[in-house]
Amino acid sequence: MLPDIRALAEGITRAFNAGRTGDLAAFYAPEARVVPPGRPAVIGPDGICGFFSDIRAQGFRDYTVEVGDAFARDGVWIASGRWRLTGPGPEGPHQTFEGNWLNVLEPGGSGWRILVHMWN
Repeated sequence: MLPDIRALAEGITRAFNAGRTGDLAAFYAPEARVVPPGRPAVIGPDGICGFFSDIRAQGFRDYTVEVGDAFARDGVWIASGRWRLTGPGPEGPHQTFEGNWLNVLEPGGSGWRILVHMWN
């Protein structure tokens, strides 16, 4: 399963880094939630694509993801790892941000889709 999760993560990073935030909808379940730190949850692929479009518009780029761990429970997979992104911050326009991420994934369509995506 780790190769499938890595492929999903690579697809998301390629779409985000290319500025194709509308393509991100394919990676999320219809009822998916993105739970950004300190903000309300964003619900559904359209809202999620808009959220990531706003992040791009603010100047964030060079998104990378490392998949660290994954396990199955009750028909879903829980995956976690590290992320990194550059963008504007208090120290200038090209500050590096990084942290941990967690996804809950379900089978659907042509592969696995994200139900919950959160990070710190």
